[in-house]
Amino acid sequence: MTMHALVVLALAVACAARQDVPQVPAAAQERGEQYAAPAPPATSGTLAEPAPTGTARERIESILDAAEAAGARLDAMACTVIIEKRDALTDEVERRRGRLVLQGSAGPARRIALRIDQFIDGTGRASEDRRLFLYRDGWLIERDDARKQQIERQLVAEGTSMDPLQPGEGPLALPVGARRSEVLANYIVTSTTLPESPLWKDLPASDVLCLVPRPSTPAAREAKQLIVAWDRATSLPIAVVRDSAEGDRTIARLRAVEVGPLNDADRALVELPAPPQGWTVDRRPLKP
Repeated sequence: MTMHALVVLALAVACAARQDVPQVPAAAQERGEQYAAPAPPATSGTLAEPAPTGTARERIESILDAAEAAGARLDAMACTVIIEKRDALTDEVERRRGRLVLQGSAGPARRIALRIDQFIDGTGRASEDRRLFLYRDGWLIERDDARKQQIERQLVAEGTSMDPLQPGEGPLALPVGARRSEVLANYIVTSTTLPESPLWKDLPASDVLCLVPRPSTPAAREAKQLIVAWDRATSLPIAVVRDSAEGDRTIARLRAVEVGPLNDADRALVELPAPPQGWTVDRRPLKP
């Protein structure tokens, strides 16, 4: 569950309004118009890039530019979230429901919390699953109420000033709300549509991009591709699909996104106090 939690945590960086992003006719999406930044000459084993067209380039650049600006403006947001995972080997599907909260402007100081409330197995049976994942100050904290256990994993070395949500920089990097130059340096970007899923049944009209990691980048070791959808009416990201290098698929659906000051309950998730007395704390710093 930890890796899938990271996917949703990183997605939160994009939850802010986009301004003046032109809509593209559905026919253009269906044609799968493509754009990728110029790359070094191809060598054996590198991924061939599609030839860009003017319309595709302008559309994709507009989306990425707006996402970059939105991520910089965003200071706080909260929403409900559904996470679905399909196992490539067993084809089993499981879902989790919870709350996603972000606090702080773009950069290393940003905090992102994902509280899991409910687990739904492949038969549709639901059970309580109270866990919290919090990223803050370079650490990922996983708190399990049932086991009275807290695991703290260091993801960013002490003294570094990297933004862990930027492609090519940090371990939580996803190209949403990130710098356009970094996105295009690390991914081949194309227009696409979302794969079929019951989670999209009430999805409004969206702008959808597919991002394929370039060979030899850190992202290529973890994922085959990312598909991200932004709500055209509200200009907020509402869906992400991640296909892992092993073939597993994780889907995250964001609903009821609220941008602005956090309420007391949401603020408590990102300002997590020390665990109660008697809990087990497992602290795992980065190896030298």
